[in-house]
Amino acid sequence: MSAKPIIEQLKRLCVLHEHLLTLSEEKTEALKGGKTKELSNILTKEQKYIQAIGQTEDDRIKATSAFLGYSENNTISACIAKTSGSEKEELEQLYESLSKVLGRLKEVNEMNRQLTRDALQFISISYDTLVPKENNFNYSKSIKAELPKSSRMKLFDSKV
Repeated sequence: MSAKPIIEQLKRLCVLHEHLLTLSEEKTEALKGGKTKELSNILTKEQKYIQAIGQTEDDRIKATSAFLGYSENNTISACIAKTSGSEKEELEQLYESLSKVLGRLKEVNEMNRQLTRDALQFISISYDTLVPKENNFNYSKSIKAELPKSSRMKLFDSKV
């Protein structure tokens, strides 16, 4: 059996992940610039790519299962081990390419996560600065009760 269906799915996965990486890099710039509308558009596009990647990955798993004979170890490495010649070389190149793109995508997503967290912290601090906590400046019995008897001020000096 030929590994062509697996190769086609891997090529498609590489292309989709490269597009997702480009969107993630655009998202980084939008986060840095505070461009919320652009960020919203990027997130919508990302969702479409994520769905397409999920469908392509399902197709790759089916092709891999058919190629390997429905084993539990339906990995690209197992396919590489079972093939030879030009198919093996092509699978190895696609595996390496996909691994690099996924590694870079992971780095960019981590940076985006940190930028988002930092922006939320800034918003929280700004909000706390603008809207201070409400303090009770009125008389309360709890303050009087906390003072020891010797430190209370006596208004009258009297003997009983």
